[in-house]
Amino acid sequence: MPITVLTGETSAITSGVTTITDLVSQVWTIMTGNPLVMVFVGASLLGVAIGVIRKLTKGRA
Repeated sequence: MPITVLTGETSAITSGVTTITDLVSQVWTIMTGNPLVMVFVGASLLGVAIGVIRKLTKGRA
């Protein structure tokens, strides 16, 4: 049984994806424009990187 997509559903999905893309772009612009938020993002990324490196080196030591 083939799956058919109605034209209205396709445009709704496309509109939803476009809206999400625009929202993520706006949030990213706001985050990168705020130095305090970037400090917190950088600190969390540093913590994740340290955790990954520890996990990788712990298995080999």
